[in-house]
Amino acid sequence: MRRPVVVCALALAAGLGVLVLVQSLGGPRDLPAIRGLPSPGAFTTWGLPVMRLVHDLCAVGTVGSLLAAVLLKDRDILARAVPRWALAWAGSAAATVLLTLSDFVGAPVPEALRSGMLSTFVLYVPQGLAFLVVYVLALAITLFSFFLRDRPWVLLVAAVLAVLPPAYAGHSASAVDHDFAVSSLLVHLAGVTLWVGGLFGLVAFMRAAPVRAVERFSALALWCYVAVALSGLLNASVRLARLEFLWTSEYGILVLLKLAAVVALGWFGVRHRTRTIAALTTTKAPFLKLAAGELALMGATMGLAVALSRTPPPPGDSPSHGALGFYLPIMAPGRFLTEWRPDAILVLAVALACAAYLRWSDRQRPVMWATGLALFAYATVGGLGTYARALVSVQLIQWAIVGALVPALLAMAWRPWRPPAWLGLVTATIPCLALFTTPLFELSQTVLAVRLVVLLGLAVAAYTTICSGLWPLMAGTQALVALYLLYGPAQGAGWYAQLDDIAWLPTGDQWLGALVYAAIAAVAVATARLSPKKEDGHVSSRDQTLDAADPRAGGDPRDLVGDRGR
Repeated sequence: MRRPVVVCALALAAGLGVLVLVQSLGGPRDLPAIRGLPSPGAFTTWGLPVMRLVHDLCAVGTVGSLLAAVLLKDRDILARAVPRWALAWAGSAAATVLLTLSDFVGAPVPEALRSGMLSTFVLYVPQGLAFLVVYVLALAITLFSFFLRDRPWVLLVAAVLAVLPPAYAGHSASAVDHDFAVSSLLVHLAGVTLWVGGLFGLVAFMRAAPVRAVERFSALALWCYVAVALSGLLNASVRLARLEFLWTSEYGILVLLKLAAVVALGWFGVRHRTRTIAALTTTKAPFLKLAAGELALMGATMGLAVALSRTPPPPGDSPSHGALGFYLPIMAPGRFLTEWRPDAILVLAVALACAAYLRWSDRQRPVMWATGLALFAYATVGGLGTYARALVSVQLIQWAIVGALVPALLAMAWRPWRPPAWLGLVTATIPCLALFTTPLFELSQTVLAVRLVVLLGLAVAAYTTICSGLWPLMAGTQALVALYLLYGPAQGAGWYAQLDDIAWLPTGDQWLGALVYAAIAAVAVATARLSPKKEDGHVSSRDQTLDAADPRAGGDPRDLVGDRGR
């Protein structure tokens, strides 16, 4: 256990050193923002950022231990390391709640607890609620690490999700372009945690020199590096209204320092790929030495990130519409092509879909796959996605494209498996019906996480339905939805009432959206009917196997069993 202790101490010392240095150079931190208001005191002022760093390192340790258990296939890590890290993570989250409460009410921790504000703070204030969710999830990971020894990936997914709630409670949540900032920060946090945690897990728990495990992590680390760099740049662009703020504000200078650290970490990655991984066949010493220095720099960068989160960004002067959180120009046909609002999570989803197709398909129909993904990108982050939240007709068109036409194009290009009939039945009916007959429509407009789940969920559900062969059922569901939209109640009335500050918005356009929705769904169903086997030379071997196993196509289902046996 000596190596993990040394690595943790090195990263913590580097992070604390940078954090204390930045806090000291930034001037007095225990003064109230407005003269005359109470101050929480030096203990909270200095203790809160230090505890946030400890909290982040515990999250990295938990995720890294779980990722190491997956990569190294070592069940002992789940028994020894994961419960300790997860329990420390939960404890640091609880301590962060208390210190944040003290900072929130402007009183030392004992007085803040005596004020009776704790329950209100953790249930109704975003900062308190976010860390309460982290606390609960970390405790759950601690408990289930004793029962899910054979499924560490389940706990890994839960741990990555547990990292994300604080993104809804920081500076990004109050930025002018709230959704854009929060979405990029979600990708940033997930990428950092997997990247830093994975390297820590390999250094701490690698007994031998498993070249294959390190190579797999190297591929993941490259994806994380790109995601972290791009999402960080996108988030900084939202927070810094003008370019000169980069060198004229404390916040901008910290952003530049983080950028320099990311560039330096890129050098470490190149060094690993060109030198140390190849040397693992004979010795692991070069890899461990370079990784130790890399982890120290990562710890320093995390300390810098905590200091950045405690530094107010310069005030922005960009116009915005209140409920939307961004400025929406007057709608014109040309602006459906020129307006773009790239969302980091949706762009990442497109990139992962491209990578999956290139990695696992036989690439028989790349143009069809690329067309489907390009259409998804346009409908979500292009001009259509820009105006979707403001007009119900455009919103319905977006969902028709994402939830019907795009999956049909993707299924024409590649069908990796044939889902069971019951799953196709569920995905063909429940998502669309729930979207328009429950409060889900309203929630998808007001809550970023719900909107992202709806967009990605509609696409995955329709793709699953088409791959299962139940496109006729999808057709019936889409027809019912179109009729409901034409003759049913107005959708999202509470949300659209909040957009009264946008004077040019039309009203009563749901009927138009319903008609276009039905037309797009009909085109999608017609596309889904086209079987790839009708076009010679464009059928993957997997598609041929599935068609041969389909009794409706005259094949024998036992052929599929035979294919699996081979």
